[in-house]
Amino acid sequence: MKPKHYIISGLCLILLVAALTNPGTEKHKEEVKLKMNAFLEKEMDKENTTQDDEMSNAGGMLGNALAQSMVNMLVDNIVSSSNYILFSTTDVTVDGKTKTIGFGILGNVFLSNKIDEAIKQ
Repeated sequence: MKPKHYIISGLCLILLVAALTNPGTEKHKEEVKLKMNAFLEKEMDKENTTQDDEMSNAGGMLGNALAQSMVNMLVDNIVSSSNYILFSTTDVTVDGKTKTIGFGILGNVFLSNKIDEAIKQ
């Protein structure tokens, strides 16, 4: 075989692997949920450090559980993905406007820094 054939075979193999490992919508939603829940947990910990009694801790835990379930429902409703065979994008639709906040390739989802800014607001 000529070196040109090896290069073409290698590229075809890479494209096949990219297509087979392209993450689905659930993977995109899961990554957004993880990111939002981590932010929420960090913010709740800031609030809980000022209160040390048992009732405040119990209320904080209950509030955290409720907030996480709300985040999960919100993400399920507004996050979707677009599949482009070799890669996919994470899309968020709010008020009829869709924005891309990340992309997925080779089984991984990478979210943009824009999501951090949006969460902080």
